[in-house]
Amino acid sequence: MTATAGHGATTVSERAFVKIATEVAADDDRLAERPRVAASVSGAVAAVRLAIAVRYPAPVRQIAAEARERLMSRVRDLTGITVENVDVDIVRLVPESRSGYDGSPRGG
Repeated sequence: MTATAGHGATTVSERAFVKIATEVAADDDRLAERPRVAASVSGAVAAVRLAIAVRYPAPVRQIAAEARERLMSRVRDLTGITVENVDVDIVRLVPESRSGYDGSPRGG
């Protein structure tokens, strides 16, 4: 895949595109694990499928919408490839772990 930028052309392999998109998608502390990304690239246009696990009770719809927008914007900036479609699959909701002392009385 090739994107033109001013005076020359930049070629980004599909493998590199997926790695870049994965890094962009992973930039969210509300995700419970590293996202999985699949992409279909044709010339300077791409469609992306993103699978994410969300830390519950985070706002799932908001996280999906922000991930979609971030991918479309940031990946375009980094690669010159226009991401026209991002399908977001929420593959798992992971309850936030409760750690430490919660202050509640225990025992009798």
